[in-house]
Amino acid sequence: MKHIFLAFALLFCFDCFSQQAEETEVAAVKSVVNQFFESLEKQDTVLLQQVAFMEGQIWTVNNTVSPAKQRMRFFKDDLKSFQSKNSYLETGLSMDVKIHEGMAMAWVPYEFRLNGDFSHCGVDVFTLFKKDGIWKIINLTYTIDKEGCEALISKE
Repeated sequence: MKHIFLAFALLFCFDCFSQQAEETEVAAVKSVVNQFFESLEKQDTVLLQQVAFMEGQIWTVNNTVSPAKQRMRFFKDDLKSFQSKNSYLETGLSMDVKIHEGMAMAWVPYEFRLNGDFSHCGVDVFTLFKKDGIWKIINLTYTIDKEGCEALISKE
């Protein structure tokens, strides 16, 4: 009987440690995504380079035109636009993170303000890799929408 109790207790402890480790990784991924938003708001190129691979791709799906328009650029291309006199504020409305073996995905409905005024909303999908113990964004795909913003919030 003691052996059964010991085995059960050990199994329970391993599950607790596993959940704590997963929660720590989710928090780390969320932190990187939030730092990306901060780099955009502060136009901080150093912070952007810390959280994203400059060779990583950014894909845009602009749903404000018909037909929808897709465009691709690299993170390194955004370094030049950070010298703008415009004010950017992207606010994540929620964040769903999935992690598996050194890769992660964060699904983030967002609202975007340009110079304080509402510009658009959409969904950001971040893909991250963990290299040398550090999560970095390797890909960002996002939609640009003017309508249906309330539905993005209610789906989460």
